[in-house]
This record gives sequence, C-alpha cells and structure tokens, in this order.
Amino acid sequence: MRASGWIAWLLVGIAVANAHAEDWDHDANIEAAVGVLVSAYRQDGMAGLEQLVSGCYEYVDDAGDTDAQLRQFETCATMDFAAWRVDRLKAPAEGREPTAYFSAERVVTRMERLSTFVTAPGVEDQVLRAWAKAAAEALERAGL
Repeated sequence: MRASGWIAWLLVGIAVANAHAEDWDHDANIEAAVGVLVSAYRQDGMAGLEQLVSGCYEYVDDAGDTDAQLRQFETCATMDFAAWRVDRLKAPAEGREPTAYFSAERVVTRMERLSTFVTAPGVEDQVLRAWAKAAAEALERAGL
C-alpha cells in the first residue's frame, strides 16, 4: 500500500473513532497511530512517513469539534514523535542523513499548535512529554 493509501486508511479510522472524541482512549489512539506509522515505514520508508505525517496534520481542522481536533492532533503528534525517533535510529544504518522534515526544530514547530487546545501554563509541556514517551514505548513494542 502506498503512503497515500495509509493516509486514507488513517482518516477513515479517525473519522469513525471521532464520533465520541471526548471519551477517547489516549493509549489506544497512540498505539494505533504508531501501528500505522510502523506499517507505513516498512512499506515506504521515510518518504512514506513524511507523507503520512504531513497528511495527518492537514486534517486536524476538518476533524470536527474541538475534542475531535485534539484527538486528531494527538494522532499526528504521536506519529511525528515516532517518525523522528525512527529517522534518528535508522538513518545511520541506511547510510543517509536524517530527514529534514523530521528535524527537531521542525517537529517542535509543528507541536506548537497544541497551544490552541491546551492553554493552562505548564500543561502543554507535560502533554508533549507524555506523547513522546508513549510513542517511544509503542515503537519498542512494535520492534523499532
């Protein structure tokens, strides 16, 4: 399945799951996002991950109400953190430089959008750390 197919699969899954976004299971959302990312990486490499992650962010505003948008953003951020980690681990073994799209600076810039959902001081950093940790743990469980 090409990366565009992964994006379509992800969007269908998110649309169905977002019917009751306020009740979502964060752990399951993160695990599913990493599962899609791992499959996309194994199929299409880093180019597929870049297309998957960038496509994911494009649909945050279209996800529905604020809860659904935050859930979509959680999915995208999780994939972004996981892709950053995969890129840093795999680039040397593949004899290439890390992918520019997944540079720390660009990932952090994309994460700044969380401030539109979370406005309590200090909470944004805690959320991002939790997502990054959960993404890393899910990657380990997936064998990456």
